[in-house]
Amino acid sequence: MTYARFLGLFVAIPFAVLLVLWWRETARRLPWKSVLQLLLVVYLATTPWDNVAVKHGLWEFPEGKTWGIRLWNLPLEEYLFFGLQTLLTGLWAGRRLLQLRERGTPA
Repeated sequence: MTYARFLGLFVAIPFAVLLVLWWRETARRLPWKSVLQLLLVVYLATTPWDNVAVKHGLWEFPEGKTWGIRLWNLPLEEYLFFGLQTLLTGLWAGRRLLQLRERGTPA
């Protein structure tokens, strides 16, 4: 399986489905500015160590399994994974926190 197919099946499609299903009661109410700040932190924290790990052979991205576009040592798909996974998790966690707040349950 290619990295792009993995992203589509297990991250992008679930995010899109949840976004559509939860648009009215969750997505519109989330503090998206905070989610964007979290994305910035994710990219700033993950990019350096992920690049170093690939450079030193801790893991690799086989040719033919990615689009072939690399920024430093990482394929473009890896950067997409950082962002899409953060958005998916943020949407899911945001929904859960909103539900807990509405029930009056401490988070």
